[in-house]
Amino acid sequence: MTVYSVYEPVDDADLAARAGKVAFVKEGIAWFALIVPILWLIYQRMWLELIAFLAIFLSLPAIFGSGPAGQEIGGWVSIGLLVLFAFEANDLRSWALRRRGFKFAGTAFGRDQVEAETRFFSRWLPEQEKVAQGVPAVLPAPAAPSAIVPTRPAAGDEVIGSFPRS
Repeated sequence: MTVYSVYEPVDDADLAARAGKVAFVKEGIAWFALIVPILWLIYQRMWLELIAFLAIFLSLPAIFGSGPAGQEIGGWVSIGLLVLFAFEANDLRSWALRRRGFKFAGTAFGRDQVEAETRFFSRWLPEQEKVAQGVPAVLPAPAAPSAIVPTRPAAGDEVIGSFPRS
């Protein structure tokens, strides 16, 4: 099962327009971002992240030098940064969506994105239609307070660690 974080725009009042703009962000590693990170950033329209990515990778030769040892260290550092980027790419996408005015709407899961979308919309659309009609959302009742009242041990009933003294 794959888990997705779901983000919806907050500026659209029309339910159909909002449903069309809902974004599903897969949790976990972004394999496409590992293989071709620049194309992944362009495809996701993450311009600030693209500028930061290019600035970091273009500054590596200046940091480690142009000698053979510096090039080898710079190569290993760049591989490590690429792997780190692939693991964090979907979190960066979530952050970019929130920056663009999306809000977290929930999570969805499924064997693939189509199944996750079906599951999410089957419960999200009826809730949104109720809200549009003015029906208040039903909140769960708070749990009853515990009936157990703490007491102090009587004389001779002292506990040492997890074991009572006998």
